[in-house]
Amino acid sequence: MKKNIILSIVGLLFSLSFSQVSAQCTVTADAYPLTVCSGDPVSLTAAGSCGYLMYNDFNNGTAGAGWVATTGVDFSNPCNPTSDGTIYMWMGSSVPIPRTLTTIDFNVDGACEISFDLKYATQSQSSPCEGIDEMDEGITLQYSTNSGGTWVDIAYFRADGVILATAIAPGSNNTSITNYNTPFTVWDNYSFPVPPAAQTPSTRFRWIQQAYSSQSNDHWGLDNIEIVCPSNVQVDWAHGATGFNPPTVYPVSDTTYIVTILDTVSGQWAIDSVSIDVKPIPTSDFTVESPICSDELSTIEYTGTGSTASSFNWLFSGGTIASGSGAGPYELSWPVGGLMYVSLEVTDSGCTSPVTYDSVLVYTAPQISFTVDDQDGCEPHNVQFTDNSFPAGSIWDWDLGDGNSSTDQNPTHTYTADGSYSVSLILTTAEGCDDTLTMPNYITVYPSPVAYISADPISTTIVSPEITFSSTSTGVDTWYWTFGDGTNSSSPPDITHEYLTDGTFSVWLFIESVNGCRDSAYVNVEILAEPYFFNIITPNSDGRNDTYVVQNGERLTNELTVFNRWGKKVFEATNYQNDWDGGDLADGTYYIIYLYGNELENEYHGTLTILRQ
Repeated sequence: MKKNIILSIVGLLFSLSFSQVSAQCTVTADAYPLTVCSGDPVSLTAAGSCGYLMYNDFNNGTAGAGWVATTGVDFSNPCNPTSDGTIYMWMGSSVPIPRTLTTIDFNVDGACEISFDLKYATQSQSSPCEGIDEMDEGITLQYSTNSGGTWVDIAYFRADGVILATAIAPGSNNTSITNYNTPFTVWDNYSFPVPPAAQTPSTRFRWIQQAYSSQSNDHWGLDNIEIVCPSNVQVDWAHGATGFNPPTVYPVSDTTYIVTILDTVSGQWAIDSVSIDVKPIPTSDFTVESPICSDELSTIEYTGTGSTASSFNWLFSGGTIASGSGAGPYELSWPVGGLMYVSLEVTDSGCTSPVTYDSVLVYTAPQISFTVDDQDGCEPHNVQFTDNSFPAGSIWDWDLGDGNSSTDQNPTHTYTADGSYSVSLILTTAEGCDDTLTMPNYITVYPSPVAYISADPISTTIVSPEITFSSTSTGVDTWYWTFGDGTNSSSPPDITHEYLTDGTFSVWLFIESVNGCRDSAYVNVEILAEPYFFNIITPNSDGRNDTYVVQNGERLTNELTVFNRWGKKVFEATNYQNDWDGGDLADGTYYIIYLYGNELENEYHGTLTILRQ
């Protein structure tokens, strides 16, 4: 349990009491850490010597041959655990101040080192294991080159676990520690080079505590004191470096490093090795599916070298995991468009990969919306569609529901048949993202009524001014008639109207269905003035009065009968058209009977004179 301050020394253990032996070589290879990831740094160190070894482990229950300890020193290990499972020296409650352990004089003329195990008791424990808590109650390592006449500090172990170069004078700092567990409250090894001024043939060392709270307080112990003075040594490592502390190495696979120490004077040598367990660094490679649309999933698949026991630290910026865990694969979606980043760090057997980054380009999927200017109407129903989708599309595929389609963004369409029509739009953006929206029974087209009008008669006289209007219109809810003379009616579907004046009249019928669909039709009727009868003709082909004329009569149903003065019928005609020129009748006066009207209900009696000049 050695913690080297300057240089770790692993020495050979000799007898239970102090002894000095001839030159021999020892070396111990060490490394930190012993387990690393491939390519990580490893610090190699070696401890050893080819020189004199002075060693005191107190295992015989004494301070050591020739060594002097303050009275009351304990060798019964009162405050276990021990340093190495053997006996240690303890300055307990029976030892007064100053508490000291002083060595004999040693020949340390050279680059020697002194090392030892040290432990402070923990504060507030029972005596003789009560700890050092004030800053001036620590232990000082000192040396003397004049047989103890004067002493020089090498190191001072302050109560809070800090090593100083000079001791704190007793009574000058009574500050107490607050954390009772310090580096000094557990056994550990400390090593110091012998200062140049102390490198003489006759130098002694001592450990001294110059202040305490009372004899029942502030106890401590020592063990395994060692002084090593190396001679001319050469330290070589198999990888080509020299010295006890070679340059840092960076193993990439399991490697054993061998160190050799050689005494160039005596030829003695020693060898040791240390093995490094090198764990491979996993890779964090992965593939992404890109680009995608915001309504699609991107597959993220790990392609690195991590084992199934690896831990995977994924980062999906803003993504939602649809499936996947651990190494994956993952299915992810991103609700918005943009460049989304994915990163992965893999840790396997304590080794962590570099972070791998990649990105997924997400295009915004369209959100389809459209409107029309009029969802329902009468056939034929003209509809203007307006696309309100976002983002804007570049391809539009409309299914208008009646077998027609369009690729216009805002199509106009006329529905020619009544019914309900579902409309759907497939919109594709410039990036290839698409969406579909179907609006069931979105457009309603109502059947339009068909207007039809007839008049009986079409023409009549003011004498019989009644005309009957009829309609065979279909799908009608309301009727509206206008007779052209300023009057109207809403009676369906047959109506008789009597005109008060002669003339030509346009009669309109307006019809409307229960859904508000309309149609109209019209007919022109004529009301003729009362027939006017001329009573003379002059059939001489001069273009004047050449025929018998009944003004307004030719447009009426009529019958004309002509009698001579003896009552004999000399001419008759049905629907007379004002074209009789008297034939071969002689000049004279004749008697006329003229029936007219729809039912020939009107009768005229008069005379006609024929004059031939």
